[in-house]
Amino acid sequence: MRVTLAILLGKLVGWLSRATGRGGGTSLPGRVALRVCPGLDARLAASLRRGVIVVTGTNGKTTTCKMVAAILRRAGFQVVRNVSGANLRQGLTTTLLAAAGLGGRIGADYALLEVDEAAVAHALRPLRPIALLVSNLFRDQLDRYGELSTTAQRLAESIAADLPDDALLVLNADDPLVASLADMGSGRPVFYGIDCVARGMTEADHASDSHECPGCGTPLTYQIRYGAHLGLWRCEGCGRSRPSPELTVAEAALQADLTERVRLVAARADGASATSADALEASLKLPGLYNVANAAAAAALTLALGVDPPRVREGLESTSAAFGRLERVGMPDGKTAVLMLVKNPAGLNEVTRLIAESGEPRPAMIALTDEIADGRDVSWIWDADLERLDGRVGRVVVSGVRAHDMALRLKYAGMDMGSVEIIADTRAALARALDLAPAGGQVYVLPTYTAMLDLRARLHAEGLVPAFWEELE
Repeated sequence: MRVTLAILLGKLVGWLSRATGRGGGTSLPGRVALRVCPGLDARLAASLRRGVIVVTGTNGKTTTCKMVAAILRRAGFQVVRNVSGANLRQGLTTTLLAAAGLGGRIGADYALLEVDEAAVAHALRPLRPIALLVSNLFRDQLDRYGELSTTAQRLAESIAADLPDDALLVLNADDPLVASLADMGSGRPVFYGIDCVARGMTEADHASDSHECPGCGTPLTYQIRYGAHLGLWRCEGCGRSRPSPELTVAEAALQADLTERVRLVAARADGASATSADALEASLKLPGLYNVANAAAAAALTLALGVDPPRVREGLESTSAAFGRLERVGMPDGKTAVLMLVKNPAGLNEVTRLIAESGEPRPAMIALTDEIADGRDVSWIWDADLERLDGRVGRVVVSGVRAHDMALRLKYAGMDMGSVEIIADTRAALARALDLAPAGGQVYVLPTYTAMLDLRARLHAEGLVPAFWEELE
C-alpha cells in the first residue's frame, strides 16, 4: 500500500505541476514519493525487464543518452529516460514513477538515466545498474563540486563501493581520470576513444584540468590532444598510458552543412587487427569533436550490450539535438537560432572551436547567468579560449545578469567593443542578434544553463520550441 500511495501521490504532484504551468514536474514528484516510500526507486528499478543504465560525467550526458535511447529503440527495446535532465535522486525517481503502474512495475526493458557526477553514489546504491558510462571529468561549478580531484575521488569511491561486479563500466580512454576508474575493481571495463590526428591539437588549452598521472603524480605527456586534457596520453614515470579502446573513432570529418562523417572501428575479440568489416560508418546530425565522442560512447555501450551494428548506425544517424545542445530553432522571419549550451571552460572551448571551424562569421548572442544551477562563480569564463571568436563571429550581443562580466571578458579577448552590445533581457538580446543576421541566416546563441531554460521557456510560449521536458526527435 505504501508503494501504491507513493506512486499515486507522485503522479498527482507531477500532473498538478504541469497543469499549473510550474514546469514539467521533473523533481518534486520524486521528492514527495520518496518521503512516503524511501526505497521506491530501488523497487521500481528492480521491476525493469533488463535493468538500469546510468550515464554520468561533466559534459555530454544528455546528448549521449539521447543517442543511446535512439539505438536501443531501433533494436526493439522499450526505454524510459529522464529527458528533462533532472539528474539528482528525486529527478531519477520522478522518471521511474512516471513510467510505473500503481502496482509498482515498469513495463519497459531499460531505464536510461543521466546522473549528476556528484550524485552517482545516490544512484548506484539503490538502482544497481547493469551499465555505467562515464564520459569525461572537467572542472565545473567549483563552488558546488570543489576541485576536479575531489569529484574524481568521490566517483571512484562510489564505483568501488556500489557498482555491481558484473556491470559494464564504459569509460573514455582519452580522459586520464576517467580511464583510471577501471582500477576500482568493480564492473567490466569497456573503453572508447578518438584516433583522429587531423582534428587534434599539439598544445594544451586553458581548460586543461588533469595534468598529472592519476597513478603516480608525474606530469603527463601527450602525442595529441582533442581538447583540454583529453587525448593520447602517457606517463613517463610509471608507464601508465591511454588504454587500447574497444571502440575507436578512426575518422571524423566536419561537413559544410555542419554534420559529421565518422568511421568507428571495433576491436576484434580474438585480438587480431581490425579490418574494414569491423568498421561502422555514420553521418551525425550533431557537429563538433565533442559530439563525435558522444557518439563513440553511445556506440561502445550499445555494442557491449549486444546491439547489432546496423541498429547502432541507424540510431546515431537519427539523433537530433537535445534541448539547448546545438538545437536549431526556426524563427518566423525565416532565420535560425542555434542554441549551444555552455556551462564550463571545456564546454565553451568546444563550442568556440566548432564556430571557428564552421565557416563564415555569423552574429552571436552570449548569455551569462549565475543562478544555483549555473554556479555562483563565473570566473570560469577567463579560463575559456574566447580569443577564438575574434574574427569568427559578426556582432555579439551579450545578455543575462552577468552580461557586463562577459563583455569585459570579450574586451580582453581582443574583440572590437564597437561590435559588442549589452542587452540584459535574453529574449530581447536574441531578437537583436537575429536583426543583425542576413535574410535566411543563422545566429549562434551561447547561453549558460538557466539562461537557456529561460530563453527556451519564452520561445515555447511563442510556439517555437517544445517544452524542455518533452522528447525532441
